[in-house]
Amino acid sequence: MLAEFEAGYEKEDKEIVVLLKDQCNGAGVFEKKWLIPSVNFIASIDETTGEMLKEEGRIEWIIENDPSRKGWGYDFKQYGIYRLLVRKCVQKELSPYQSAFMNNRYMLVKILEQNVSDDKLEEYKEYLSKPVLIETKYGNFELDRSLSWFSADIIELSGFEVSVSLETDEDNGDTADGALQTFLNTAENFGEFDKKIKETAAKYLLDLANDWLADNDEAEVDEITKEMFIDSIEISEMTVSPDGSITLYYDDGDMFWGHAIEISVEPDGTVSDANIAG
Repeated sequence: MLAEFEAGYEKEDKEIVVLLKDQCNGAGVFEKKWLIPSVNFIASIDETTGEMLKEEGRIEWIIENDPSRKGWGYDFKQYGIYRLLVRKCVQKELSPYQSAFMNNRYMLVKILEQNVSDDKLEEYKEYLSKPVLIETKYGNFELDRSLSWFSADIIELSGFEVSVSLETDEDNGDTADGALQTFLNTAENFGEFDKKIKETAAKYLLDLANDWLADNDEAEVDEITKEMFIDSIEISEMTVSPDGSITLYYDDGDMFWGHAIEISVEPDGTVSDANIAG
């Protein structure tokens, strides 16, 4: 099985120095018995020219899928600078939906040095570590570089308390002008916006809600009406994309046994989908 994993990478070992974007937060499953943890890096040093490359990539390794294990095999730190012995992934033709960094992945062979001192990466690390804020009359948004979005935990909009995220204009960017403008336009009359979204969600999901009701032996009503559906759901989260599309999450009022309702809004304001998430 290890041979199958290694087959996706070149045979030659090479050294690279990377500035990590994040720490390891999970792993993919490989043939049930194995896990592939990973960390993303946000910049690296070219081994031949010494040039700093601000290109996102990924470091991957394989461990046994052991329920009793602790951690992910390596304890990488966010914004840590490491010298690594690696093998680059075999290059593939990517689909339009795949990120370019999929061809900038490396299999970890060995950690050669931790806390590497490199002036270029240290300077970039200092820049990345500085808070970046967007100030609005509704509240302040702070950039989360690991997720490429600005977030505000609680924004008060026409009496609603909403967790709002604004995706950056580009991956690893530090502006969100596109998403911000859509958010501001939506926030100006958020009560009417919320009303329209709830009514549309009812059209999509009312029949399903009654199907779930029929399976609930402890239900106190025989039928959920449109008005009951609308009164039961409440917005909790809002993510705005650079193109003006919005993803909304509503608490389900226990109609779907605690599952969130996910609603997709197109840039022109039309709802394109509503479903049960989680």
